[in-house]
Amino acid sequence: MGDFLKGSKFYPLQIVIDDREPQAIVDQILDFKNIIVRKERLPIGDYLLDSDLLVERKSVPDFCASVKDGRLFKQVAKLANSKVRPCLILEGKEKEFRETGFKKKAIQGMIISISLVFKIPIVRSKSPKQTISIMLQSYRQLTKDRLEDFRFFPRLKPKFRKSDAYFKQKVHILEGFPGIGADKAEQLLRHFGSLQNVFVSPESELVKVEGIGKTIAAQMRKVLGD
Repeated sequence: MGDFLKGSKFYPLQIVIDDREPQAIVDQILDFKNIIVRKERLPIGDYLLDSDLLVERKSVPDFCASVKDGRLFKQVAKLANSKVRPCLILEGKEKEFRETGFKKKAIQGMIISISLVFKIPIVRSKSPKQTISIMLQSYRQLTKDRLEDFRFFPRLKPKFRKSDAYFKQKVHILEGFPGIGADKAEQLLRHFGSLQNVFVSPESELVKVEGIGKTIAAQMRKVLGD
């Protein structure tokens, strides 16, 4: 393809690719002149670009399947606590979302949750080729103005504040869960203080919130991965 890192002090770029990723994508990356590729089992993410960028690539069907089977938030939590700057690339066309049977509101809620609560940027891609382009552009942007301190993204436990500028957005995210309306969403936020605390709380804690019975609590835990 090209010599995309020519003149860069990070030349050549070394990418570690999870050995479960499609070989077709690996072959496309190998077409670049100045990229060294190594395949191995990564404990987190799918692509590690030097020690600067960790990319999780999810096709639309896999994204939706991981919501159903509970993998998504577990993977996202690991990404958020990585020492390497994380990014999630969501690959696929709009029609693929419709084919999964998921409601648009639920998908939006999950995407907002990942970017807002876990502070992981999500970038949309239409094809594997575009995914590669986005990864390389992201790496260049990140290393161009390098930050000295790549901090962890720890689990925060903020207290609920009425002045929270994102309160309505957080309520909207919780409304995507079965049996949760605006009133119950507000009760959850007031009780737990943050979306992340809601997401990690067991059924025994969820039922302590007014209006949240055992059935709703069980459905929430099922969606969140239990």
